[in-house]
Order: sequence, then structure tokens, then C-alpha cells
Amino acid sequence: MTHVTLPSGATVDLRPVEDITERQRRPIKRVQTQLVRHQEFFAAIEKAQSIESGESNKKLTKADQDALAAGLGDAFDPLEELNDRLIVAAVRGWSYDFPVEYDSVQDLPGRDLDKLREVVAPYLPQLMPDFSPSKDRQSPTGV
Repeated sequence: MTHVTLPSGATVDLRPVEDITERQRRPIKRVQTQLVRHQEFFAAIEKAQSIESGESNKKLTKADQDALAAGLGDAFDPLEELNDRLIVAAVRGWSYDFPVEYDSVQDLPGRDLDKLREVVAPYLPQLMPDFSPSKDRQSPTGV
């Protein structure tokens, strides 16, 4: 278990990614499938990746981030939900006087929420199913 101190001094205990249950993971997968329908989301992600992987290898500035957020269009709400549901799945407990629930995430102070989203972001790729072809030739996706 990982213990994190947030900017406000509040503390959070994160569960290991392998301890996240399917009940916690499924809402994340559901929101991700909603995001697939938003072309503006993919365009914004591609733009961010091109900025960060360009020749100068620069990081996104606050202005870049604001421009990308504005370009998300209708994908903004599902993306926020995805981040909030990821927090609920990853957080085992916190020092706030309210429970770790989806509706409670919006009650976190902004700086704490931003830091918590940064800390749990690496969990997301680990929670995704692996759709790559199987090495098992007997599998329907075998190569």
C-alpha cells in the first residue's frame, strides 16, 4: 500500500493496482468506451502527444493544457468521470471526513484532486484488458 500526502496535508492510502476488483474496474472501462465515440478527444490527445514528442521534447505549458481542454468538446465530462472513477478504484482510504465514493471526489480541494489524479494516472493502462493477439495458436486471436 502506498501512502501519499496531498498539498493540503490530507493523506491518502492507495491500494496496489492488482488489488482493484472488477467491480471497481468496470465503471472505468464503461467510461472509456464512451470516450471512443468522441473524435475531438482523440484529436486533443494526438496534439498533446505531438507537442511532447516533438523535436524539442518540450512539456505541455499551461496554455497548451488550456487549449487542449477547450478542444475536448463533449468528451470533457466523460474524461472527468473517468478520472474520478479511477481515484475511487485506486484509493483505499483517506483522511477526509467523508467516504471514498464517486460523488465525494468533487468535494476534494482542487490542488489535492489535481495531485491525486497525477498519482493514480499510471494505474489506468494497467487496468485495461489486453486485446493484443494471443501467442496461443489455439486462441481465436492467436498468431
